[in-house]
Amino acid sequence: MEDFICSENNRSISCNFPSTLANVDRAVDTIKDFLLSRHVSFSPFELVFVLREALNNAVIHGNEKNSSLKVACSLHLEHDSLTIIVTDQGKGFDWQRQLLKTPVSSSTTSGRGLNSMEPYGFTLRFNAAGNTLYLTKKIR
Repeated sequence: MEDFICSENNRSISCNFPSTLANVDRAVDTIKDFLLSRHVSFSPFELVFVLREALNNAVIHGNEKNSSLKVACSLHLEHDSLTIIVTDQGKGFDWQRQLLKTPVSSSTTSGRGLNSMEPYGFTLRFNAAGNTLYLTKKIR
């Protein structure tokens, strides 16, 4: 039995789920609905794109599509910003080196995710291990 769990309060939502792409879809929809229900000013396309990239990276690269491993995702609303935190149970990666790489061509099926987040106004930070991503964006 699958353990897709989300909890929320007025200013935040947290989801924890097994590493599957179906659960990525479910988490993205749940978080988007959370923001819509609070009338937060945001671009649904931008949020869905960036959140899906972050969660897909956690499932595919971080947890190597191992559904026995979990992904944790939370979104926190502040006065003028939102913060998304995505953590996988993988070993992490050398994020400093990855961010320095030249973006790959648009015809490539992998390797564009991190470089595509900043143009949508998100700032990126990682924990030292590289298995937690912090995304922050100004809103309003």
